[in-house]
Amino acid sequence: MRAAVVLLVSIFAVFPPASLTAAEPTVEIPSRNQKVRAILLKPEKPVASVILLVGGHGQMDIAANGDIKWGRGNQLVRTRAQYLKHGFAVLVPDIARDWKGEKNPVNGYRWHPRYGADLGALVAYMRTIAEPVIVVGTSRAAVSAGVMLLVTEGKQRPDFVVLTAAMLMPSGNQPSFLRGIQNNREKAQVPMFLIGHKKDQCEYTLPESIEAFQKWRGGEKLDILLLDGPQGTGHPCEAQSAHGFIGIDDQVVKAVSDWIKSRK
Repeated sequence: MRAAVVLLVSIFAVFPPASLTAAEPTVEIPSRNQKVRAILLKPEKPVASVILLVGGHGQMDIAANGDIKWGRGNQLVRTRAQYLKHGFAVLVPDIARDWKGEKNPVNGYRWHPRYGADLGALVAYMRTIAEPVIVVGTSRAAVSAGVMLLVTEGKQRPDFVVLTAAMLMPSGNQPSFLRGIQNNREKAQVPMFLIGHKKDQCEYTLPESIEAFQKWRGGEKLDILLLDGPQGTGHPCEAQSAHGFIGIDDQVVKAVSDWIKSRK
């Protein structure tokens, strides 16, 4: 019996049950006639603000106590506390209620101009906490970054954009950054950092798509980094594979943090 108790304690230390995890602070940020709920983590003296955009369908269903129903394993979401340790104010947003469905969000919201405006409202809110404001998106969140850059101006437009394992170029019937920004090169001219994985086998985020994106956008104010690490497991477009930078989270966070601080 004693061995079983010790084993359970060890398991809880690594994988704490939901009832034992600490609540995280949330905020409700108004946009249009909606509110966007988000987890907000703040150090005492933030050096900048980062908005971490989840990939996939994006409907996280964040509860008022910060509990995340979907997306906890996403690479950016699972490393949010590391960005806090690097001195950033960190916002992890859900989507507004009118984009949500019973199980999946409204089809096409990722590239809808009103959703781009929602992201602009998040940027403006984070400016009240710390500048510069950087939007960091992974995978399908590249589509979100595209429509945000298309429709935002002034205080609602981010200072920098970082995209990891990003859906940049058109591929089959899947959306892309180009679809979000409606192929507008001029709107894409913001300081940008792209991080890919040499072993990424997701057909929509292959490393060579970064070179194609660079040719489309132009190389000014564009930095590129290709990391290497384990192949990972599961579906090649999911978070436990190389696409999700499994096993090298520290490298991703450090690269993003160092790049932001060098831009400051």
